[in-house]
Amino acid sequence: MIKRLGIFGGAFDPVHMGHTESLKFISNLKIFDEIQVIPNYASPHDKFIQGNEMHRLKMLEIALKDFKSIKLNKFELNDKNTSYTHKTLNFLKEIYPKTHFSLIIGLDSLHNFTTWKNWKNILSLCSLLVLERKLQDNKELDKELESKISSNIESFFSGHGKIFLLKNNLVNISSTEIRLKIKNNENLTGLVDKQVMDYILSKSLYKR
Repeated sequence: MIKRLGIFGGAFDPVHMGHTESLKFISNLKIFDEIQVIPNYASPHDKFIQGNEMHRLKMLEIALKDFKSIKLNKFELNDKNTSYTHKTLNFLKEIYPKTHFSLIIGLDSLHNFTTWKNWKNILSLCSLLVLERKLQDNKELDKELESKISSNIESFFSGHGKIFLLKNNLVNISSTEIRLKIKNNENLTGLVDKQVMDYILSKSLYKR
């Protein structure tokens, strides 16, 4: 039975070391029974997704093959609609009714969280585990969100609607930068898993 489930969503266009190193860091903390990685079908934030779902899923399978406690969830890909977090959480709640859900996001996403569709409903269904990453400009956090920050991990897991800031060193690169480097034939050593890079090259992805 899964008592604590971590949820890691995104376009993964393509998956890179920023994603996998974050997942490895969280997995090694052993605070979750399982982490599910959920690739978007279509981004709710009007973010352009270049890679089709088949290639993005295959790259995730390659990148995550050695992670035993991390599973791929294809709900949003199979749904074939704009991928709204509150909809995915309601789906998961039906499958795991007694499970604590933690949505794993970056600090930049926390600052934008009140712009998410049904964000208050999302907080009624899960808590937010936030990976700290320095922003280029100092943004003030929404006061309501700030009031939900837990001082320790046990308090965080005591119920939904809580926020915990997890300090870690992220690989500070985006999929947008990766795609640009691929287009320009630049070196991606240390930024993308070698087998993922081999797949990208073999399928001539992100060349346009």
